[in-house]
Amino acid sequence: MPELPEVETLVRGVREELVGQSFVNVSFFRADIREPIPVARLKEILTAQPVHSVTRRGKYMLIHTSQGALGVHLGMSGKFVLSEKHEPHVLHTHAIFELGDGREFRFIDPRRFGRLFSIETKELDLHPFLAKLGVEPLDLGVNLQKHLFVDSRSRSQGVKVFLMDSSVVVGVGNIYASESLWRARINPHTSAKQITLKMYSKLSQKIIEVLSEAINAGGTTLRDYRNKDGNPGYFQTNLAVYGREAKPCLKCGAKIIKTTQAARSTYQCPVCQK
Repeated sequence: MPELPEVETLVRGVREELVGQSFVNVSFFRADIREPIPVARLKEILTAQPVHSVTRRGKYMLIHTSQGALGVHLGMSGKFVLSEKHEPHVLHTHAIFELGDGREFRFIDPRRFGRLFSIETKELDLHPFLAKLGVEPLDLGVNLQKHLFVDSRSRSQGVKVFLMDSSVVVGVGNIYASESLWRARINPHTSAKQITLKMYSKLSQKIIEVLSEAINAGGTTLRDYRNKDGNPGYFQTNLAVYGREAKPCLKCGAKIIKTTQAARSTYQCPVCQK
């Protein structure tokens, strides 16, 4: 599933193409995806309304006009790609957002776990999909070290599971949690409340480092993710532990092991992350 770096990469690309532009037509080819699509309201928000900003909150892309915003969540297999109008529609194209220059953004989602929804300007921080989200790890105003330390004092679950809780911090999914913990030399099974403030300081630095590198690489493509041009991300070439079971640790040479936490695969070095 696309995480913060993939969505941030998409947002930056869409922002470059959309800000100042207007959609001349908006078409939907089904009434629901994961949930019902507010077709009439989205057409009011988007059609002939200049886009003044494209932002991200957690894994959600928000396309804003003076009438409100379109919220986009890619789910497991969703793509929001820029195409020429004359290009054939691929299977599972559920919505088309047409620009006046002959290009169009297409929302494609084979598994239909994505979302297209409307947000009223006054409810940006109150919308049910956004209201319970945790802090943004890359926001300059966030003291991530302090936030993680304070929030973890009553958390007995493994620190990796804690990091993946979107009500605590957004965007640190399975891949990036595994990579950050490896760089910080922290065992992912260690209880979150046992991690010291000093350890959270190092871990916070590594989370920011990993997410920033992944954004610069255009995200991580393991299966379905594509950016707005339909191209994959390349951070997977930098993965040190995730998906590398039985391969040598890049620091010490020990074989990477795979375990399970909260029904998700966890990868770690048994020597560097005792």
